[in-house]
Amino acid sequence: MGRMPSIWGADYEKFRPDRWLTGPGGSFAPASLYKYPVFQAGLRVCLGKELAVIEMKPVSVAVVRALDVEVVGENGRSGWAPTFVPGLTASISGGLPVRIKRALT
Repeated sequence: MGRMPSIWGADYEKFRPDRWLTGPGGSFAPASLYKYPVFQAGLRVCLGKELAVIEMKPVSVAVVRALDVEVVGENGRSGWAPTFVPGLTASISGGLPVRIKRALT
């Protein structure tokens, strides 16, 4: 997904954050709230959405700093690309095996 021309455009290999400035006058235009179904949107939006996102950020930073997480695939091979399965929530076919080591600091 990180290199799909259908998402990133023909210049998918370039770091160009302004590609998302598609609003009037080159401003940021957020995607539809209904596009990412995890928290839902509208009348049925998850009441804990904002709290979950706020809590997720420091936890993610702590994990990234303390651990080396490597995605592994068949026979322990690294660099394996997971296969996403469409559905109500995001899932990965066969799970996402990882190798976790304490980060060397």
